[in-house]
Amino acid sequence: MERVKQQIKNIFIKKMILIVDHNDSFVNNIIELFNGFNKKTIVINYKNNNIINLIILLFKPIICLGPGPGDPREYKSSIKLISNFYNKITFIGICLGHQIIGYYFGFKIKISNYISHGNIVKITIKNFYKKINIPKIINVVRYNSLTLKNYKIKNIFKIEAYEKKSKEIMIMRSIIYKIFTFQYHPDSFMSNYSKKIIKFFLKND
Repeated sequence: MERVKQQIKNIFIKKMILIVDHNDSFVNNIIELFNGFNKKTIVINYKNNNIINLIILLFKPIICLGPGPGDPREYKSSIKLISNFYNKITFIGICLGHQIIGYYFGFKIKISNYISHGNIVKITIKNFYKKINIPKIINVVRYNSLTLKNYKIKNIFKIEAYEKKSKEIMIMRSIIYKIFTFQYHPDSFMSNYSKKIIKFFLKND
């Protein structure tokens, strides 16, 4: 609790990124990922619903739903968080967070065709790579056994990148709301161009 109090004191400094931790060991890597974005980064466990909701209502931070173990359908509080605020603030989803957001918006959860635990894979970027001057095909690191299956509603999300081998969704972005997600781990030092990609999506925040 003392750590949370100190973090709350510091959020007046600059725009904040609130990382919702789903009990994952990669959370420190995600903090490092967001360093240099000129935004204060704090971490709150997903079970601390009251604190998360209070911070959102007071400060309207960017929310990063982080990775974690298990099935995205098990994280009821994070699903409710999206339900309450998806049209009010910016959401970033990483791995499990990507799946939680997708599930809320109607994607199906399925076992991946390419179960991966720390594997480097190639992804194909469909559109934005020219705008930020990066290659169309880049290397990233996956840690997932579940993935999102394309859904019927086509007017909410745009698929921005897919895994070259399995054709599974790797990056998607809402064309209506301030939401973008990664199935892979942009926080891994072996995932190429992560900060450049995130800065592109956050350019208006």
